Amino acid sequence: MRKYCFLLLVASVILSGCGTYAKFTYPSDYNKLIQLYEKPKYPINVGVLPLDDKRLNENNFGGYFLYLIPLMPFGSAQYTRPDSATMFNTISKFDFNVSEDLAKAIVTSLRKANLFENVYFSYGGDLQSDLLIKGSILSTDYEGKIYSYGLSFVGPLLWYFGLPCGSSYNELKLEIVLNKADTQDVLWDYAINNQKRVVQGMYYSWGHDVKGYSEILQDSMNEAIKSLNEKLLTIPIDKLKRKR
Repeated sequence: MRKYCFLLLVASVILSGCGTYAKFTYPSDYNKLIQLYEKPKYPINVGVLPLDDKRLNENNFGGYFLYLIPLMPFGSAQYTRPDSATMFNTISKFDFNVSEDLAKAIVTSLRKANLFENVYFSYGGDLQSDLLIKGSILSTDYEGKIYSYGLSFVGPLLWYFGLPCGSSYNELKLEIVLNKADTQDVLWDYAINNQKRVVQGMYYSWGHDVKGYSEILQDSMNEAIKSLNEKLLTIPIDKLKRKR
């Protein structure tokens, strides 16, 4: 009986994430951000606005406990807003101010690329921006699975022998638009739609439930910046500047 109580305790600990908080941190690896030019190419000011949050609001964690049913190989949870969830595989909460954090991440990538003289996060209303980047968040879907191998609450014992305790799936869908600040003319747009899945164990990828969001955006922004650079090469510089 004591052994079974211990196994139940282990399972509840991993489901609660041991009280561990994760924070959206960008970039995942600064050295992997693309740099196109040694110094800023365009004498342009670019403001990046908070992104519009168009995600669904459907968080469901009840399926996690299905792993306790004998012969059921796993339990799972699905979140459309992981920033509002309090139960993951190995963490308990995700500190993620979606609209602002993603916009500020875009600023970081653009600054490293050296496309523009000045790139900054803005709430709007300033008269310094030549160009504005706006966007919409369509999905930050998360799915977590906890593996019990059909053994109910005895399954967690296998985690101590190196078998995976679960997996986490991160999806990021964004739409980004570059506008003239004064006329609102659309100069460029780009869609991000990528996913990452990580298998987790007690000795590997622990705490990486939501790390994929930063990795996805980092890789996707590298591609977006290449696309933006190609577009800018076709636009006369005077068409980029704000009329003053």
